[in-house]
Amino acid sequence: MPPSAVVVGAGVLGSALADRLARSDWSVTHVEQYAPGHVRSGSGDESRLIRSAHGADATHAQMSRRALELWKELDRRLVCESGVAWFARRPDGWEADAERVLTSLGIPNERVDPAELFPSVRTDDLAFTLLEPEAGLLRARDGVRALADRAVAAGAERVTAAATPQDDGARVALDDGRVLEADHVIWACGGWMAALFGDVLDLRITHQDVYYFGVPGRWAAPGVPGWVDFDGAFYGMGDLDGRGVKIGPDQEGPAIDSLDAERRADPTLERVAREYLGYRFPDIADAPLVGTRVCQYEMTSDERFVVAPHPACTDGRVWLLGGGSGHAFKHGPALAERLERWILASEPAEPMFSLGPDRRHDVQLRTGGTPL
Repeated sequence: MPPSAVVVGAGVLGSALADRLARSDWSVTHVEQYAPGHVRSGSGDESRLIRSAHGADATHAQMSRRALELWKELDRRLVCESGVAWFARRPDGWEADAERVLTSLGIPNERVDPAELFPSVRTDDLAFTLLEPEAGLLRARDGVRALADRAVAAGAERVTAAATPQDDGARVALDDGRVLEADHVIWACGGWMAALFGDVLDLRITHQDVYYFGVPGRWAAPGVPGWVDFDGAFYGMGDLDGRGVKIGPDQEGPAIDSLDAERRADPTLERVAREYLGYRFPDIADAPLVGTRVCQYEMTSDERFVVAPHPACTDGRVWLLGGGSGHAFKHGPALAERLERWILASEPAEPMFSLGPDRRHDVQLRTGGTPL
């Protein structure tokens, strides 16, 4: 008989895993209390950057590159191949490390004149600009739904119910009175992980805002790339699907309650975002605000994921999958591909994703440097 699994959570990590297991002929029950990609999840916005650059970290660079291939296999329309530009403020900083790693892995990258990429851009504070021409933008919410739907098409059963763990997660108690069991249970509950497994898992759930500004048509993606200002702690993208230029202040936000918080964008951060918009892209300094989105990050101390067996379940039946830290979309399908092998013990799990006190705070995997 094929192995069975209950996957709890239909964000990008849970949906990617349910899809992977179902297409590998597992018997899969996929549990989500709302709907895949719902607005209160960390996977709830319409768009995300996908890029391979991760500073000096080659493991994440390779995994993101593989994830890009898998997103395209799912549906090429999910990927806007705009490229991603890195604004390097130092000649020997994070971007230079990323350049060396990408080159060593054979992932295309080049130094470019940013004036050739953007209709308007300030460059006097930059040492160089690094372009990943094959990186780009993901239609994020559509991608989560596509993964979850493909899982169902491959035979997974989707169950809409709230779930709580029993017996250290080996049993899944649903709010309709049922209790689910399987050969393996994987909890991938995003912002709810801290409340469900706070005794073994250290996560900070933070409020994060993004802002959309109405711009002329020449700012449309894919003509305009995504971009990251690592040392400035901002990221953004051109106007994807008519929603406006997206600006994300990437300083760590205040704590948020995933279930009950009202999703109002912070007016102070709106002012900061507008100041950055005018600083970096002077021609659209006065662009109108046309939309906001409040989401959340599930932050580990070192921004690496948590992918590990529950320590109380010595038989490896129960796994915790989370700690997206704002960059799960860059890796979700590739991480699921690896996790299947780890669950089956056909290869050892990656130690950097384990539970325990050895993680340190070293901002390396995503933006989050000193605010402008």
